[in-house]
Amino acid sequence: MTSQCSHAAVEGSAGTGATHPARPRASAGAITITINHEWCKGCYICVSVCPRDVLAIDESTWTGRFHPVIVAHAENCALCRHCELLCPDLAIEVLAEA
Repeated sequence: MTSQCSHAAVEGSAGTGATHPARPRASAGAITITINHEWCKGCYICVSVCPRDVLAIDESTWTGRFHPVIVAHAENCALCRHCELLCPDLAIEVLAEA
């Protein structure tokens, strides 16, 4: 799956160098937000707790169970990490380059 964010890319699997289509990644400056769509169950807690509307529900895509979450506005991320901390499936990773 791909993200509709203009900064979207697909992250490679850890240590293998292979691409993994279920982990779209969006970057804004020194912030990287990764959503693992294999782990996400579509509860949308991350969308509801984000104070800056960084994440959104992709209404145009259907996984067979739910509409996936996408990084819609990575440039608005304030690094609060509410999405990452409250995701019950640990499907979101927010990184800031030092």
